[in-house]
Amino acid sequence: MKDLDLILEEGLSAPWAPAYKAFLLKTLNALGAEDWEVSVTLAGDSTIQELNRRWRHKDEATDVLSFESEPESFPSAPPRPPRGRGCYGDLVISMDTLRANGAYFGVEPQEELQRVSIHGLMHLMGWDHSTNEVDEPMLIRQEAVLIQIKERIF
Repeated sequence: MKDLDLILEEGLSAPWAPAYKAFLLKTLNALGAEDWEVSVTLAGDSTIQELNRRWRHKDEATDVLSFESEPESFPSAPPRPPRGRGCYGDLVISMDTLRANGAYFGVEPQEELQRVSIHGLMHLMGWDHSTNEVDEPMLIRQEAVLIQIKERIF
């Protein structure tokens, strides 16, 4: 199954959405995801804070949340690739927090959007990290993918 949905929270405008969706597809390819069923929702801080409070018991906004899911089983569906080769679930990205983080780290909002998108997709593929230190294997891979496909989105 290959399906990628991009959802914008009401009130958000993203005339650059087609370029961003193309970036997401390149990211999935760079990460080796042979199969995917992913939705990416771009939202504001209030939405992501509510989700973070409900699912992680953290009453604060964050940049990205990943919700991993298993693909639905259909008798006629091809077998899912081994773990790490598929990407299934939902990402929610706060445009408010990523702009603030981009300013804090001195990067453009589009670069921060690319970074958190790669990060979230990697979580959906089963990657994880225990710290945010630069020597974390997941974060090393994340930055390598960003360098490989970084491009102007907006």
